[in-house]
Amino acid sequence: MTHRSELVDRPAVDAPRSARPEIRALTGLRLVAALWVVAHHFWLFAPDRSWLVHLEPLRPLLEAGWLGVDLFFVLSGFVLAHTYVAVLGRRPGLRATADFYWARLARIWPTWMVVLTAVSAGLVVQELVTGQPGRATAAGFDAGAVLRQVLLVQVWDQPGYAATGPVGPGWSLSAEWLAYLVFPALVLVLFRLRRCRPVVLGALALAAVTPFAWTCVVLGAHDWRWSWALRLAGCFLAGALVALCVARIRGSRVLARRAAVVATGAAAAVPLAVLVAGDGRGGVAVLAFPVLVGALALAEGGPARLLSAAPVVLGGRISFALYLVHMAVFETCWTLGEVVPALGGGSPAGAVLQAVVPVLPLPAAWLLWRCVEEPARRRMRGALPAPAPRLAPPAATPEAPRARVDAPVPVHA
Repeated sequence: MTHRSELVDRPAVDAPRSARPEIRALTGLRLVAALWVVAHHFWLFAPDRSWLVHLEPLRPLLEAGWLGVDLFFVLSGFVLAHTYVAVLGRRPGLRATADFYWARLARIWPTWMVVLTAVSAGLVVQELVTGQPGRATAAGFDAGAVLRQVLLVQVWDQPGYAATGPVGPGWSLSAEWLAYLVFPALVLVLFRLRRCRPVVLGALALAAVTPFAWTCVVLGAHDWRWSWALRLAGCFLAGALVALCVARIRGSRVLARRAAVVATGAAAAVPLAVLVAGDGRGGVAVLAFPVLVGALALAEGGPARLLSAAPVVLGGRISFALYLVHMAVFETCWTLGEVVPALGGGSPAGAVLQAVVPVLPLPAAWLLWRCVEEPARRRMRGALPAPAPRLAPPAATPEAPRARVDAPVPVHA
């Protein structure tokens, strides 16, 4: 059994045969990262705290759910390097770079616009219904603010990522869009590092996330001025370096079994680091993320087998939609409980509503993925003009087929 046989994101129908293979375990890991963030936000913002007391033993893990975003950044760096370093090559050309940007835009922008529009409208309705100023007023719906949201630049000049728009999770999408824009320039370095020994690439990956982990330990917090930029740069670069490292390792059954053991240890190290270090200093757990991602990319059995199961892989495919929509679903349900007497906390209907709120983002995310994200991505990708035909090389020196730059790849969060 191998986990390197398909793309991390489900291929488009017109995906080229030469596209880089998916690693299903990493697709499943995206679901874990998304659910960690969802649980974190529910723990922080749920208005009814009475029954959350039963989850008190899990408090450190729930409070550290912000780390799910960092795991997304590592996965994103891995997938882009895994797919695009060889395609963009030593000197990315204008056409290849433009196609890369279009492919990334097709992956994130339509879903973002649907969620942004729906959430903005919902916040305005919430203020009209409740008669109280809320996040719609705080977000500032002037033309400049709206344009920044549409262009996904809302966090670029902000030292903090809180209150950067009506869609709370949108800050990390803005940060990742910045990483996408820089990526072709980063390829100039990655392409030249790809021949380094795996131990060197692995050490560089750990070094990339060390500054953020060290600062968390020193300050006892993960949120300080421009911390989002350090998180993005370190984790994204670490993921890209791990992809180069994995590509340099020749797979075997013995290696796959050993990688499964390493993946199990890295997976256990994350909660252990959080529990020992505490929420603020729990940022040290990012040191385990490159190890976890790299080991899962090589492993068979263990966590890789579980994460490669079909339901988990499907969850990974809807993880982007889940990440964007979960807070809107929570807030809608909580607002209904406040303004509709029949859904009040003491009523049977209200009790049922509160019980199902934590899982409602899952079907909402599936609908968003099925009806918006996938169709829009395919339509935008189909709008790309076909590459210009090349003259056939001499028969004695046939040219191997090259992957098109719009090979499907996933995004985080």
